[in-house]
Amino acid sequence: MPVQHFPFALRHALPALLLALALFSCLDEIDLNQGAALPEGIVLQGRINAGAPSDVRIRLERLFRFENSNRPDQVANATVVLENSEGQTLSLPFRDGAYRATIPAGDPDFLVAPGLGYRVRVATREGEAYETDFDVLPAPLAPDGASGEPSTVTRLNAAGDEIMVPGFAYNISGPIRYPDGSPAFIRWTLEQTWKVTDEPGIFPFNENDPKVCYVTQPFEGNDLFLLNSLDVPANRVDNFPLAAQARDFRYAEGNVMTIYQEALSRAAYEYFDQVRRIASTESSIFEPPGGPIVGNARDVNGLTSNVFGFFYATSRSEVRVPISPAQADNPGRFCPLVRSPSPNPQPNSCDDCLRIEGSELPRPVWFPF
Repeated sequence: MPVQHFPFALRHALPALLLALALFSCLDEIDLNQGAALPEGIVLQGRINAGAPSDVRIRLERLFRFENSNRPDQVANATVVLENSEGQTLSLPFRDGAYRATIPAGDPDFLVAPGLGYRVRVATREGEAYETDFDVLPAPLAPDGASGEPSTVTRLNAAGDEIMVPGFAYNISGPIRYPDGSPAFIRWTLEQTWKVTDEPGIFPFNENDPKVCYVTQPFEGNDLFLLNSLDVPANRVDNFPLAAQARDFRYAEGNVMTIYQEALSRAAYEYFDQVRRIASTESSIFEPPGGPIVGNARDVNGLTSNVFGFFYATSRSEVRVPISPAQADNPGRFCPLVRSPSPNPQPNSCDDCLRIEGSELPRPVWFPF
């Protein structure tokens, strides 16, 4: 198959290995089944997303063996430096759960341009030193457009039986090779923004007027999609199917699906492809059949035997697909929600729509509804 679809979240997962998600101004986390106990070690993962401006995000986590938990421990006090192949460096401060930086377009002190390589160097307070290989930034490859077409999707009913329900299928069109004919390695991720109007009714919100929130969340299922143009006997794709989801309250007041297209280096594509090959198995990402996934991070001093993760450079493009309530046949709204029969029910997300994960009050400038 030229495009690879695989689950981005599996049960009992470790949110450690890369990315991915592309990132929507944040680093995606691939959750993979953790059948065996975690090995002790370090996870170093992240990306630089070239743009105007460019943004960088790195996560550093220490792995421990736990009896009842396999969650990694975040390292927040290391010295983390981004380096390009011109020898320029940029220190990355830790804030909001990651090491981050924003690089203005055309910054002469740290060049971001296709063809340059980028890597990360880390020094911990314990005296450890880690680094990644240089990953070469590919040129951007933008899609021509995308669409959301009425479709049907399979769901389970209350009895556990599969049924077909109305939905929307999302497709993308555009070149999959560069103008000179050279191949491209592409990753797509999706997120959606939907509008909801709350209906305050429980103290302390009961005297508030209804308000509108805009909720941005990863696409249902968090599927990840890859394409290697060497596997496709064409220079472009038209109405190429990506994913589908059920038509429900997310379309009741307007929905915009954002499709992010990342141009990857071959090395980054091969890393994701390794993940794909074990994502549907019961194996651990650290110990799949044939050995652990090979990343591009390592211990400079050779003291830590288990160093996992991948740092990559990408040029990301995006395209948005708006679907109006009328196009979705006006499905039922999110609010009101059924309340508990308790004499003193607790407030829910319809008393305050800001309780919904990913919700904000400002309307995005590109949201038309």
